[in-house]
Amino acid sequence: MAGFCAAVAAARHGARTCLVQDRPDFGGNSSSEVRVTPHGAAAFHVYAKETGIISELLIEERARNHEVIFENGWTNSVWDMVMYDLAVRTPNLTFHLNTSIADIRKSNEHRIEAVIGVIANAETTLELSGDIFIDCTGDGIVADLAGCEWHRGSESREEYGEPHAPLRASGDVMGSSLLFKTVNTGAPAPFEAPEWAAKLDNPDFSTRKAGGRTMCAERISLSYGGRQWE
Repeated sequence: MAGFCAAVAAARHGARTCLVQDRPDFGGNSSSEVRVTPHGAAAFHVYAKETGIISELLIEERARNHEVIFENGWTNSVWDMVMYDLAVRTPNLTFHLNTSIADIRKSNEHRIEAVIGVIANAETTLELSGDIFIDCTGDGIVADLAGCEWHRGSESREEYGEPHAPLRASGDVMGSSLLFKTVNTGAPAPFEAPEWAAKLDNPDFSTRKAGGRTMCAERISLSYGGRQWE
């Protein structure tokens, strides 16, 4: 969403802008592929609301979408289409989907002259020149290719004076999540894992210590229609 909003804002201010996305949909984590909705502060405070371009998109999505609820985990492809429609309708904005940035070209030590992308399944290389490049990728790919310094993992509490940071620095990063819906069918629904599925029999894989706490993935909780399972 940061990259999408930056591209739309730049184009609206008259800059000839190109938006590059490595997936078939806009929105990153908020797209229907991942489904982490962007309403942010509005979900936790009755007088708070996301504003600007995000607010425009949310209002348009509510006007078009037949779904009653728009909350975490419920995003569908109407949200993707709302963003796609805005990108198409915005003057000065072009875009390339399914395109990953693989390299950059620099005019000098401190200036990027162009980025080189690869269009998936098309066997096509794309070179985009520009004056300003905004890297909104989750991994900071352009910044890394340009030689910028970066840090991976969790910094210590004293490094930046963050009271909720761990006492010691580590290489820990955020884990992946699997988001899914459950439906009460009124009858048992057995599941048989495929033969190739990884067997996580080692308890050290699901139990670890983080920030002085022991975290365990032996139990999950599901709730549906007022009922809860563990």
